[in-house]
Amino acid sequence: IKARVDSGSVRRAVVVGAGYIGLEMVEQLRRRGVAVDLIELCDQVLPLLDHEMARPIEEALRRNNVGVHLGVGLESIQQDGDLATSVRLSDGTESSTDLVILGIGVRPNSGLATEAGLEIGNTGGISIDEFSRTSDSDIYSVGDASEPVYGPTGTPMRVPLAGPANRSGRLAGEHAVTGMSATATSVWGTSVVRVFDVSVGMTGLTRASAKRFGKEADSVTVVAKHHAGYFPGAETMTLKLVYEPNTGKVLGAQCVGGEGIDKRIDVIATAMHFGGSVRDLAGLDLAYAPPFGSAKDPVHMAAFAASNSLDDIESFRDSDASLEEVQIVDVRGATEIEKAPLLEASGSIHIPVDELRDRLDELDRTKPTVVSCAVGVRGHIAARILRQNGFEVQNLAGGATVRNRCFD
Repeated sequence: IKARVDSGSVRRAVVVGAGYIGLEMVEQLRRRGVAVDLIELCDQVLPLLDHEMARPIEEALRRNNVGVHLGVGLESIQQDGDLATSVRLSDGTESSTDLVILGIGVRPNSGLATEAGLEIGNTGGISIDEFSRTSDSDIYSVGDASEPVYGPTGTPMRVPLAGPANRSGRLAGEHAVTGMSATATSVWGTSVVRVFDVSVGMTGLTRASAKRFGKEADSVTVVAKHHAGYFPGAETMTLKLVYEPNTGKVLGAQCVGGEGIDKRIDVIATAMHFGGSVRDLAGLDLAYAPPFGSAKDPVHMAAFAASNSLDDIESFRDSDASLEEVQIVDVRGATEIEKAPLLEASGSIHIPVDELRDRLDELDRTKPTVVSCAVGVRGHIAARILRQNGFEVQNLAGGATVRNRCFD
């Protein structure tokens, strides 16, 4: 691919698949001055993420003049000899191109294992034990074609990532030679990608994958700076923490923004490795100085919010949930609301949080109420005021910032 681009014959390219590999290819092609169209069959980029967490990546692609085509498939590729000239999409769109890159995922290359009579697992990978031995104890398997234990479910699953493959390879090699090694640990699917000026990382379950696996899960979303806001260069990140509603055990996390994404995901992945809960996260002694973080790190803030929910101090409304049949109170200022109206929230009542105590009579105490601000901080204050005055109230997770990603 690099040789073809270096030849100067590629002015337009089509990348099919908006997973990690596809997005990395898009970025590098754009940096080389190639016009790029990105095709994704799902209705969002990075289908592994919850929808609202993927939106900043989509916006970064569009800012960098990438043609983003979501919810459509690749129907055909037109060729001149062995060279691609254009593609046709399932919605009838045609796009000329000099290069087509397919980044649509892979099936495990397990043909040799099948021919050898080895056991194949439920996700199509090669079944292995805790030492990476297959059903034939003289044969080991590591990497993308294998099925290690997936931490959030405790069941074997193919997780095609380089980190687990390399760690398993070390242990398998030791065990094959000596007959002894540590056992392989569970894999949590921890990953990170940069797309232009935005980065996103994840570990464990999302809300969507928890539903697919039949696991009960709650989540909280916080929007915070990656280091102290008063120190120059602070960048905003959105952190979504997923946990068990009864025990508080951490199930997963997603983080999107600028700098510091990898740090937060790695901290949470480490906590999950040791079976940690949101209360454990809340008590972590993390390094702090203004250039590096905040005294209350975004990890702490997410854990505090989750602990508040577990302790029935606060209740959260999912950012993409319906707001019909509830009383919606937007506690931002008028200028904020004018610039970014709360979407899918008709009939919102606008009362700035500083005026809320004096204007309670404008609200119906008998109606379930949802409060919203920009990111959830003022919403927390408003929810406490209303609850102390007899309202049944929830705070909209991530406020208008995150909700508007869901519906914009």
